[in-house]
Amino acid sequence: MVQTAQSPRRWRAHTLGLLALVQAAACAPSPAADPDAIKVGLLLPYTGASAATSYNLERAILYARDEVNAGGGIEGHRIEVVSADTHSDPVRASKAMDELIAAGVNVIIGPESADLAAEMKPMLDARDVVFLSPLVGAADDTTVDCTVPWYRLAPSSRALGEALAKQARGDGIASAALFHSEGAYDVALADAFQNRFVSLGGTVSVNDLMPSDAQSYAGSFPTAQLAGTDAIVLSTTPRSAALLVNELRVVDTATPHWYLSPLLKTDELIENVAPGALEGAVGVTPKIDYTPDFPTSFAAHWGGDEPLDGAYFYYDAMALVSFGLERAALADPALGADAIRAGIAASTGSSGEAGKWDQMAVAIQRLHDGVDMNYSGLTGPMLLQDCGDRRSGESTTWQIKAGAIQD
Repeated sequence: MVQTAQSPRRWRAHTLGLLALVQAAACAPSPAADPDAIKVGLLLPYTGASAATSYNLERAILYARDEVNAGGGIEGHRIEVVSADTHSDPVRASKAMDELIAAGVNVIIGPESADLAAEMKPMLDARDVVFLSPLVGAADDTTVDCTVPWYRLAPSSRALGEALAKQARGDGIASAALFHSEGAYDVALADAFQNRFVSLGGTVSVNDLMPSDAQSYAGSFPTAQLAGTDAIVLSTTPRSAALLVNELRVVDTATPHWYLSPLLKTDELIENVAPGALEGAVGVTPKIDYTPDFPTSFAAHWGGDEPLDGAYFYYDAMALVSFGLERAALADPALGADAIRAGIAASTGSSGEAGKWDQMAVAIQRLHDGVDMNYSGLTGPMLLQDCGDRRSGESTTWQIKAGAIQD
């Protein structure tokens, strides 16, 4: 998952925007239900530490929906987004998934966690629901059933792990210790880091598993191996990372060089470690096209709220789904799952005309008129493998300076 810290100005704007949204929801009457609307499900953690981020990602989905609906929707039918809370918990996330399916959604977008998404994939396949995860990249696809595509828009964990290794070697790091969680995404990223780091002449002195439910890691530090290590690489949850950073700081006051996975690009990590403990830490994250028009348009649409990094991926997800739905509606008015998948696949690649993020209504109309259109995303070309994972997409780095995340 890709999250980013916000400057104080952006945070205030975002908070005020959320307050305005809550106030508007409290005062405005609920819109009448449209029985003919095409329903798209959205899974996000609306409670807990990630709630503010989730509302920003949801707004990206709603912005894309509004652009499509303003142009007449899909074959005259509005898109309706039905949201549910994962609570960042597997059991509650599965219940939320069932609620969306019972509500009649054609597609589910989300969830925020690679591990939650991997658990849901076979359940959604069994229910024949189209599944697209904006911020999840492919991990170890030998464990994923490719009979039914799972659309993932973030670069693979392998690509990001290799990028992090090249960054570390470029910084002059000769030896590194790896700590990762048991999730497939984190394991794959750690393995990719180790393989590329070693191939570039580096040495990995430690490659340790950090169980995500552990209450302490202090008793498992390989102190002897860490003594001569130049850097520590973390690919785990913010909670586990913060716990390890704080406990390691107690037993060793020297500040190591830290290298962090994309899942750790979040204020949640910085706010839960000792001040200065991660100063200078470097992380890797998927690269996005920071076109100035999108944040300006996004802010105008949402009363000044600015898009986080992840919002670019969520906008692309809703846009790609809309292209797929329009193609599917032309081929199968019943909007069967196979028709939607075929529509999404046909809307990726480089054939046909490119429909850009700010031309959604025009692109949908041209699809209706029989013109071959592909979606040209904010996060780069939509080039997907048969399994649904993205074969395009670049990475970039970020750093923690003065207690804040900077790109």
